[in-house]
Amino acid sequence: MDIEKLSIFLNKNLKKSCNISYRPKMTLNDIISESSEILGLKAKRNYKVFDSAGGELSDGDVELLNPQEPLFLSQGEEFVKECALSIYTEVRVLGQGGFGTVKLYINKITNEEVALKFVDYHSLLNTEDVLRMYNEIALLRNLRHTNIVKLIDAFDLEDKMCFVMEYCSGGELMDYINQKGPFPETEIYRLGAQVVDAVRYCHNSQVIHRDLKPQNVLFSNESRTIVKIVDFGISGMFSVGRIGESSEAGSLLYTAPEVISGRDNRAAPALDVWSLGCIIYEMLTGKHPFLDEDADSTIGRILKGAYEAVPSNLPSHWKRFFKKIFQISPENRWTMLEISSYFDKLRFGGDSSSSQNSSEEEVKAKSFKSPQELAKTRNVDHKPTVPKSNPKSQPAKTNLASMRKYKSQAAFKAEPKGKVQTTRKPNK
Repeated sequence: MDIEKLSIFLNKNLKKSCNISYRPKMTLNDIISESSEILGLKAKRNYKVFDSAGGELSDGDVELLNPQEPLFLSQGEEFVKECALSIYTEVRVLGQGGFGTVKLYINKITNEEVALKFVDYHSLLNTEDVLRMYNEIALLRNLRHTNIVKLIDAFDLEDKMCFVMEYCSGGELMDYINQKGPFPETEIYRLGAQVVDAVRYCHNSQVIHRDLKPQNVLFSNESRTIVKIVDFGISGMFSVGRIGESSEAGSLLYTAPEVISGRDNRAAPALDVWSLGCIIYEMLTGKHPFLDEDADSTIGRILKGAYEAVPSNLPSHWKRFFKKIFQISPENRWTMLEISSYFDKLRFGGDSSSSQNSSEEEVKAKSFKSPQELAKTRNVDHKPTVPKSNPKSQPAKTNLASMRKYKSQAAFKAEPKGKVQTTRKPNK
């Protein structure tokens, strides 16, 4: 059996590092004495050890260590924030926007390619911008879905926030539409169903994306078989019986009429349904449903729901689909459950077993709500049954900071014997 190694870097001099064997019942003093001896440091009493997030380790943390996460040995000084970036090697710039830059890096420990998104604090003009940034961190930490980009880590540098994210090397859906569009129906079912499933998962997790567009749908790799939704920076939360946070942010071409008119800009599932309809329309026809000669004309068409007629050479079921999506009144739009069921019918013919099960689950879910809640939840579908993940595909250990927090919470909020905890509160 291979012996796992801990990588130890000197806190103020990252060029100095060493590896020590990670053993059961290892103590913090063991880590300090072994690493300081290898690094040629003088014996001191005020050594500290930090994890990659800057948290100081105690003896109780050693059992939670992930050997893939480097540690930083301090000779008494505080954690140097740039240490968190030291385990990555920069490859190239992937993109640049108003809030910062996205670069491709390689993790020196795992040799994994990751995308690092740097948000410059100077680019955050107001309180709403700051809230968006921390909102994205909180949301992505709690969303786990095959078709949603994974947030691996997030840490604070001196003048910017750094997001370490799953790298999607296949490019944007928008570029693929421009290159290969319009797509055959089989391609739309294959790709569109993934986006539908991811958005439905978000809604069932009480999260509204609010900025769905082809530029925010990336291909996982060059094979272009799996897509991932990215950029949750302006997402809002909602819950049964009430509508969530307000915001006017978003991309005009994919923004619902109630937001543009100012009638209602609060987070609601119907916002994403409208945006999703625009994406599907572009995949099917190669053009945007509401795009006109200028911005004013385009806005006018969105406010009226006057989308470009579906080409006559396409099957009639698409006319029904967009008629149900591009409803001016959000309460009249299809829910993500209805869209998912309709896609299943188009793909498999008739009522698929998956859509029947979903409908039955929705009926059961609604039967437990009060009449007042039912009257207010036209756009909220059930919590679907999530397939069990393969344990082998999940890392055995996670970031030490989150494990430390979990252990602390568990000590004070232990469940009584026989009681199974079925819900998980999001991180504060």
